[in-house]
Amino acid sequence: MNFKILQFIALAFSTLVILQASLGTLLFTRLVGLTPHDVNLYYGDKSLHGLLEVILPHTLFIAIALMAVLHFLAFIQTIDPRTKAKAVYLLFPLFFLDQFSPLLISMGLEFFAIIKLGAFIGFQVMLIWVWIMIFKQTQKTLG
Repeated sequence: MNFKILQFIALAFSTLVILQASLGTLLFTRLVGLTPHDVNLYYGDKSLHGLLEVILPHTLFIAIALMAVLHFLAFIQTIDPRTKAKAVYLLFPLFFLDQFSPLLISMGLEFFAIIKLGAFIGFQVMLIWVWIMIFKQTQKTLG
C-alpha cells in the first residue's frame, strides 16, 4: 500500500474537517452571535418548521462526519483507548445538545442559550482536537 497516498488522504480529510469547523464557527458568530442574549433573539423567533429544516440536514451530515471521525480514531492503535472513549463520550452529547437546544430555546426555555453556546463551542473544539490527534498519530505511524 502506498503510504504517501494515505498521508495525503489523512491530511486532506483533516484539513476539510478543520476548515468546516472553522467556517461553521465563523458563520455561527456572524449569524447568531456569541452571547446568550443573541442566541435567544435568533432562535426565539424561529418556527418549529424552520428549525427542523435546519436541524434535520445538519443531523444527517454531522452524523456521517462523526462516523468517519470515529472510524479513523478506532483504527489508530497508538492512541490510548481511554482517550478514544473520552472523545466519543464528549462528541455525541455535545452534538446532541448543539443540534436540539434551539428547539427548547424556541419554546421559551431561555437557559438553553447558554447550553447551545457551550455545546457548539465544545463540539467544534473537540472535533478539531480529535482530527489533530488523528493526523499526528497518522504522521507518526506512516512517517
